Amino acid sequence: MARIILPEKVVSPKDRWSLAEVLDDGKEDGSALAIGEWDGKRRLAMRWNGGEDWTPIGFPRSRGRWPTWFIVPPKYNEAIFQTLPPDKAARAKDYLDGT
Repeated sequence: MARIILPEKVVSPKDRWSLAEVLDDGKEDGSALAIGEWDGKRRLAMRWNGGEDWTPIGFPRSRGRWPTWFIVPPKYNEAIFQTLPPDKAARAKDYLDGT
């Protein structure tokens, strides 16, 4: 098993992203989902964690070296909330609404 970089350790780019909570860690070869701030705005973010058959850095990544998050366009938030357990969906909605 490859040593993936855990989603809670993905902090790049530091000047734009601040992680609040990983909602789904996705494990190895899975997709992770998180909430945080991108340029001061609360957003959902996703990434593929990577795995043994490809790369432990996952995707997206910056300059091929640093794992990063993909910021989900807000128009997809509701569809993504439906994939989460109700308690996590509620926390994400509250966070994104600023409450």
